[in-house]
This record gives sequence, C-alpha cells and structure tokens, in this order.
Amino acid sequence: QKFINEKLKNWFGFFLLLILTVGVSLVISKFGFVAAVLSLALVVGIPALITSLFNLKFGVLFTIITAFFVLGFKRFLGDLQLGILMDLLIVLLFFGMFIKQIESKDWSFADNPISKIILIWIIYNLLQGANPFAESRLAWVYTIRGTAGIMIFYFMLLYAIDSKKFISLIIHIWIFLVLLATFYGMMQEFIGFLPFEMAWIMETPERYALLFQAGKFKKFSFFSDPLVFGFTTAFTGVLCFIFAFGPYRKLRRIFYFISGVLMMYGMLFSSTRAAFILPVASLMFLTFITLNKKLMLFGVFAVMGLGVLLVIPTSNPEVVRLQSAFRPSEDPSYQTRARNQAFIQPFIQTHPFGGGMGATGEWGKKFSPWSPLANFPPDSGYIRTAVELGWVGLFLQLLMIFVVLFYGIKDYFRIRDPELRNYSLGMLTVLYCLALANFPQEAIGQYPINLLFFVAIAIINKCRQFDESKNQIDLIK
Repeated sequence: QKFINEKLKNWFGFFLLLILTVGVSLVISKFGFVAAVLSLALVVGIPALITSLFNLKFGVLFTIITAFFVLGFKRFLGDLQLGILMDLLIVLLFFGMFIKQIESKDWSFADNPISKIILIWIIYNLLQGANPFAESRLAWVYTIRGTAGIMIFYFMLLYAIDSKKFISLIIHIWIFLVLLATFYGMMQEFIGFLPFEMAWIMETPERYALLFQAGKFKKFSFFSDPLVFGFTTAFTGVLCFIFAFGPYRKLRRIFYFISGVLMMYGMLFSSTRAAFILPVASLMFLTFITLNKKLMLFGVFAVMGLGVLLVIPTSNPEVVRLQSAFRPSEDPSYQTRARNQAFIQPFIQTHPFGGGMGATGEWGKKFSPWSPLANFPPDSGYIRTAVELGWVGLFLQLLMIFVVLFYGIKDYFRIRDPELRNYSLGMLTVLYCLALANFPQEAIGQYPINLLFFVAIAIINKCRQFDESKNQIDLIK
C-alpha cells in the first residue's frame, strides 16, 4: 500500500496503467483472447507461486482452487499441458516444506498408520520405473509426475493444517467451488454451451458421440468431462447433507441442506449413471456407522422417493438415465465393460507387477501404440491399477483404502468434539463414495477428485490429532 501511494498514485502510475491496458488490447487483437488470458494468468500466477513457496497454508489453498479449473481451461487454451502447472505448484510447496523441516527436523505429524501405508504406495509407484514388462519408460515418467505429486500433497496437507479453523476453511472453499460448478452446469443446461465449449465438443466425432446421448448433451461444467462433474457434485452433495445434520447454527445447516439439494440436481445434468448410485450407497454407509434416528428416518423417505422414481414411466432423459443406473443388466455400456474385464483377466493373473504405469489410455497410445494394452479401455479405476501395476499393486491400493477407512472409523468413535466428529464422518463418507465409484469408472484419476481424495484423508488424520490435543488440555485443566 505504501508503494502504491508513493510510487503509483501519480501521473507515472496512470501512464503505466495506460500502457498495460493498451498492451493487453494489442495482445488480444494480434494473438487472440487465449494469449490475453495467458498473460493475465502469468500476472496473477507468478506472485501466487512465489507466495506459495514461503506460505504453505496459502499454497495448499491455491493448489486446491487451481485443481478445480486447470483441466477445464484446456478447452480454450488448446494443447497446453496445464497439468505441469499443478506439478510445479506441488514441487514448490514440497520444497518450501522441506526447507522448514531442515530446521525443525520434526516429522511426527506423519507418524501414523495411514501415512505409512500411503508412503508404501508411493514407493511402489516409484519402483514401477524398473518394471521389466513395461513397454515404455517415458510413459512411467509422465504418469508418475502427477501421481506421486498428488500423494506427496497429502503430507503437505498434514503439515499445513494446524487448527480446526483451517479445516473449516478448506471444507468451505471446497463446497463453494462445487456450488460454483453446479451453477455453471445449470447454465449449460438451461442456456447452452459457450462457443468455445461447443467448438471443443465438435472437434472430434468420438467426443461428440460420447457427449451427445439420448437426444441431449451431457454437461461437464468447467471440469474436464461429465464424469468428474457428476462424481464431484454427488459426493460433495452427500457431504453437505451430513453437515446439515451437524452441530451448527440453524442458518448454517439450512445453507448446507440447500447446497446439497442443488448439487444433487446439478449431478443429474452430468448424466453420469455411476454417480447416481453414490447418494444411496452413502446413506447405507451413514446409517450403519451412526445409527442416527433422524438420518434413518431421512433415509427411509429418500429410498421411498427413489423407488417411485425408478418405476414411474417417463420421457425425461435425466430420470431415464437415473433408472438405467439401477438396471445394469439392461445397460449396453455395462455389458461392454464386463466383457473387457473378462478379456483382460488372464493378463492380470500372469503379470503380478502389471504392464507398467501409463501402459493404457492417453500415454499408452502416445508412447507405446504397438502394445495391445495401449488400446485397452480400462473403464474401472481398479482395473487400470490391476493392468498397469499388477495384482500386487491392486492389493496395495485396496489395502491403503482399507487402512484409511478402518482407522478413520475407529477414530470417529473416539473423537469427542462434536464438530471434529462431524468433519470426520463427512470425510469418511467421501472416501467411501470414491472407493465405490472407482469400480465402475476411473473416479480417482483426474483433478480435482484425486486431490480431494487425499484432502479427505488428511482431514480424517488431523481430526483425531486435534481431538486428542484438546482432551489432553482438558485433563490438565
């Protein structure tokens, strides 16, 4: 403020602002809107990156916010590898944390069973670089770049989260961003796609066929695809409903409830059938864990309402797709996935360490197009793990999820603080939803879901630690 008042609040400052305005106008006229957006992104992004290096809490929040938009921006920025931005951001955060740890040398924040199993999972992924069955080492390099970074981000979260207030801030930023995505998805539904979005849809026949089904387009909001939009609104909507029954003021609980309803409504526009099952599955999980009478009553009415929706004749495409989600035997796409999984089983059984990270999907087609795995559609996140990392890798991934849920549920029953207990329950339910969703689809593979997966795990860990610290203080008093 002192610099602005002394150096820029004069004719020189006015002239500098005029030059910047003319410069941006020239960039737009000569190179187009994309170049202008990139210029403005650099103006905002570079200071944010520098701040993240010295302020880990700011960096964590900036990373979470960026994860929501980074892949969606590719629609009008072309073939730019924006994922590298996330990698750079996480590397900067890790470097900043590492410098601080050189001085303090205190790693006790990561001394727990959940952190240890995640560390084992990271090491296994790193060792995949020496997989003798891998067709391409470059595919591993490109895949591990993001995969390891996301898991390392978990440890930075453990280090940065130092209070219940900061947990609340992270959760509310999360909810706000998903609400924003919901409203944007509604805009796409009721107003239509923006010109650059429609151009992206029409770019390839395959993409058009994937997004235009049953006479209408699937909505993706500002995410990379409808699947991410559907899953994110589904598990965050469930999270809001859990908070609506939490120990908060009435207005706050009303806000959570309305947010949950809006997200569930927005979820329908994604036409992601696997997402439709998550609210029902989460309700069963919550009833089993909490034995809450209000929740049970809510569950009874919700199941009754769902039952009516599943049997009534309708021409509404969202309801038709919802009905088909609960009739997998009649779904051609489900039958195709089942055939693909049966086809790949012999390979999984004979390759305990898999065909190497990045053997399937985009990186497989780019770095080893001659491999039969390059064109194999894994569909399921667990099938991809089994194909690329082998049944040993699948076992470790499932073990990691089991350990998190086991210790998370165990700690949930020990936590005394009502707010921390509610946060813990919400994060456990999010993890349960994602663990379930990863079977029919690759639910934990893209931003922001892969990041939120580890955000939820970190919050579960910190809820227990904060509650133990609070109880110790109470005992001293």
